[in-house]
Amino acid sequence: MAIPTPFSPWGKAARTLSRCLSKRNFSKLVIARRLNSTHHRGKPMRLERELRYAIIGGTLLLTYSYMSSCLSSDTIKGIKQYGAPARSLSTSSDGKANGNPDTISLLTDYEVNTKLRSLEESYYVNRGKGVLRYDVSQLPSNNPIEDSRVEQIITVPNEQTQAQEELYFFGIFDGHGGPYTSSKLSEALVPYVAHQLSKIYAQGNEALTSEAIDDAIEQGFLQLDNDIVQKTLGQFFENPSKESLIEALPAVSGACSLLAMYDSNNCTLKVALTGDSRALLGRVDENGKWTVQSLTIDQTGDNADEVARIRAEHPGEPNCVRNGRVLGSLQPSRAFGDYRYKVKEINGKNVYDLPSHLKIFFRKEPREFLTPPYVTAQPEITTAQIDSSARFMVIASDGLFELLTNEEIAGLVVKWMEKHPVKKGFETLKSSARDKIPPVHDTTVHAESQRPAFRYKDANKGSAGFLMEDNNVATHLIRNALSGGGDKRYVSTLISIPSPKSRSYRDDLTVTVVFFGEEQNQPDNQLILNHEATRPLEPKL
Repeated sequence: MAIPTPFSPWGKAARTLSRCLSKRNFSKLVIARRLNSTHHRGKPMRLERELRYAIIGGTLLLTYSYMSSCLSSDTIKGIKQYGAPARSLSTSSDGKANGNPDTISLLTDYEVNTKLRSLEESYYVNRGKGVLRYDVSQLPSNNPIEDSRVEQIITVPNEQTQAQEELYFFGIFDGHGGPYTSSKLSEALVPYVAHQLSKIYAQGNEALTSEAIDDAIEQGFLQLDNDIVQKTLGQFFENPSKESLIEALPAVSGACSLLAMYDSNNCTLKVALTGDSRALLGRVDENGKWTVQSLTIDQTGDNADEVARIRAEHPGEPNCVRNGRVLGSLQPSRAFGDYRYKVKEINGKNVYDLPSHLKIFFRKEPREFLTPPYVTAQPEITTAQIDSSARFMVIASDGLFELLTNEEIAGLVVKWMEKHPVKKGFETLKSSARDKIPPVHDTTVHAESQRPAFRYKDANKGSAGFLMEDNNVATHLIRNALSGGGDKRYVSTLISIPSPKSRSYRDDLTVTVVFFGEEQNQPDNQLILNHEATRPLEPKL
């Protein structure tokens, strides 16, 4: 996310606190039980990473949770020289690095690949519900990475068919000002949404209208943000302490959120967006023509509709959006957390009432902060039907879309599918021109409201090339996003730049690709780790 100034002055103290973030107890909604799983190299691993039991509509539900968490030296501004394969700067007897601080030591090809693939995962979904596989990958720029993600399946009983239907959740959380809000969203957003959906399911199938589901998702978003900002920050103001500060950190930092929910019962895909991440849906017609549609519109200070909305909410305040940013500071116009754009005080108390040693964790409110809130977590929700033409969905933080257009991203996925079968037993696509990304038509409505890709674009280069080196399609997208049109030297340099300097050249990158289709074989209701597209397991000592 393009935030010009890092959240300061936290430094090491706040990073230490981030490791201590405690998890909210959702015992009323979810009772978790960890199961041991064994890893067998060379064989599919049947995942039993975490089983959860959730009450939806008064019925016991089984939930499978698998969350987580040509280049010259003057091309990149600020890098005066570089060399390969130097591993590190030399150090003096006092342990301090020698040499020019602007010098970047290029990583070897092995080190570049290791770093690119260090956070990749891939899973085959053998459940016969319309989702075949998903790949995820992340590449940090900030240290620690400010992005987070979630993937989760919730089983839901169908009263009419007496069968178990499933809701598939895929989330991308793009943090700014620290990793605290995005980390909170990865653990809490799906349970909050599921809790609201449980109220709808409890009323029977007649209540399961598209509008009711949208309302439930929206309420889940808003309730979580209210608890993050109003509840935890209010408790901290009331009882300032290290412990209450840890709970309040997700209110102090911020995060954009994209949550996609696929309903296997009616084959609908709902995408809820708060911020400027993006979801793309790739389709192919009977003639083999590919299209891509963005299911989201970037919510930023550059979006005319968002600017009009905020100004209508704050009449007489011409600077509520200034220079494409809320109050001239925050680029996303919607976000979780970010208390300083939402509240002046809670229960009569504010930041200025805090002890001095705790006050240092809070930035001053923006200029002309008159009638908050200026930022909301209310999502925009879109619905798409997943039929036989829908082949894949790409969701990603905005760092990917700074580097690639919608058409390029979809074309790179199609190109990857020409070499890699989505699952065993599935045929690869017919190959197009070897040295070109296949043409894809962007059918996005109001595409003019989306920010264009702008980094490392060469208008005189002609048709962009590509790199084909990864079994994980999400890693494949990240590698090509950094390649400047298929140049490995760009990838090497951009990955070699260490944090925090790297933040001037690329953002944190988080990508999830979901493949849709009909299962070819009899489903066994398992989630299988795809070893070929997953980072190698660390050897046990």
